[in-house]
Amino acid sequence: MKRKNNLIAFFSGMFVMLMFMGTVFPALAVAGKSITIYPGVNIYIDDQKFNPTDANGNPVEVFAYNGTTYLPVRAISKALGKPIQWESDTNSVYVGKHTGNKPAMWLSDLDYFEKEGYWTVGEKTKDNLGIEHEHSIDPTFSNNSTDFITYKINSQYSVLTGVLYWKYEGRDADPYMHHPVALTIYGDGKTLWSGNVNNGIDPIEFSVNLTNISELKFVCSGYLRFAALGDVGLWT
Repeated sequence: MKRKNNLIAFFSGMFVMLMFMGTVFPALAVAGKSITIYPGVNIYIDDQKFNPTDANGNPVEVFAYNGTTYLPVRAISKALGKPIQWESDTNSVYVGKHTGNKPAMWLSDLDYFEKEGYWTVGEKTKDNLGIEHEHSIDPTFSNNSTDFITYKINSQYSVLTGVLYWKYEGRDADPYMHHPVALTIYGDGKTLWSGNVNNGIDPIEFSVNLTNISELKFVCSGYLRFAALGDVGLWT
């Protein structure tokens, strides 16, 4: 907690530029004129070097101009342990809690920590009502099994939402494949939500409280080829 307070105090004393690119040029054109910037600024927090990165983990330069140090807002969000959200309609960036019309993070955009089995993430899939879902987490193993996938969310989010469903292409599967697929969502080892689907069950929407949860684990069991989770989002 002391370190986080130090970080907040440190960053609040700086002017922060919204910069998502990883490349800084020695001169920038602003309002029709060129300005000279000084790249290669090193940042230390409590005597430990702070190495800002972009969303893909690539280094991002800190630079100075006219006596002000400019930092990438995404790196600050990571250093503070708070999610970042961009709203293009208002050209606004939010660090920390924000109530918007879409999740702060789609789970399919977050790299998993560990897994067992074969999982496909981010593709579009249809449920057994013919409704298309994006940002899917799809356990694609074709035999009866129990598979899992875990994510580190570091207590940054308050709610998880999504849909558990039987996939469209599984509607005409052989009857022995129609055994229910069970999903259990764990947070730091405790059961947060569970449900099951098969060919005769409508898609199930879920909303899970993630307050103070640092690790998410999804465990699916059954004939996993025809079950999926879609529109899985993390909200602040």
